[in-house]
Amino acid sequence: MQVTSTPDPAEFVASAGDWLSASPVENNVLLVHGLDPNGVTPGDRDPVFTTVTDSDGAVVGAGYFRSPMRMTISAMPPAAAVALAEFMSKEGEPVPGVSGPTDAAVAFTTRWTELTGQSVRQERAQWIMECTATTRPENPAGRPRLATEADLETVAEWFTAGMRDSGLSPEEIKRRTQHMVGGQIANERLILWEAPDGSPAGAAGWNPPLHGVVRPSGVFVSPDHRDGGIATLVLGEVVARALESGADACVCTHFLQYQSMQAVVEKVGFRRLLDVVEHIYQ
Repeated sequence: MQVTSTPDPAEFVASAGDWLSASPVENNVLLVHGLDPNGVTPGDRDPVFTTVTDSDGAVVGAGYFRSPMRMTISAMPPAAAVALAEFMSKEGEPVPGVSGPTDAAVAFTTRWTELTGQSVRQERAQWIMECTATTRPENPAGRPRLATEADLETVAEWFTAGMRDSGLSPEEIKRRTQHMVGGQIANERLILWEAPDGSPAGAAGWNPPLHGVVRPSGVFVSPDHRDGGIATLVLGEVVARALESGADACVCTHFLQYQSMQAVVEKVGFRRLLDVVEHIYQ
């Protein structure tokens, strides 16, 4: 196995893009990092895009890392995940954890902890979920509208609260959400749900369609409106708009400890596709 890296998303796409796009739902997160102009997350070091190839030069895996975030990896053979862990360790990258399909993440973590002597804990079990058809929810409580710059601080504060269990510092969470919300507003990819009295009740954004796949990004409901089904309404609106605009599918990452959100995404039409695990190194 051979691992190559680059800080340049365009070089990464040239190297691994065709392989990633062959499974665009499963690999959507990595495609977002490589193809979305806002997909390179803020960080305190250069981004590291990695491609793993076998002895024949065929791509078998890929990853993205930018400190202080955890590394995201694709599905790959265990030997490829081992080679990737060895590469990242040799490069001296301060990887605080890894997120990816279970078998690949376990293989990466096993080798990483052998090399570094760090301990590991499982942070969150997750599902990658896919939706290819939905019915726009009935609208008994308010209306959707595109968010504007005037909504940025409110929505960024909401999304910051939604990331409280991410393991990042409050300062890093705020930086990340400001970046995400600002990009979504600028590109008209953020829906704000207004209650009948005009007050903001919830919000959801989405990433641009990549190889026919759209990822809703950030769903939050104001605490004052948590009993009105707003989460289903705003997520359903985003998914309906994406599919009506020609997307083949929508994808989301569901954290299993949030059981109430599982009911929401399943009501909209999402179904379990792939198991993902997140490990934290200590």
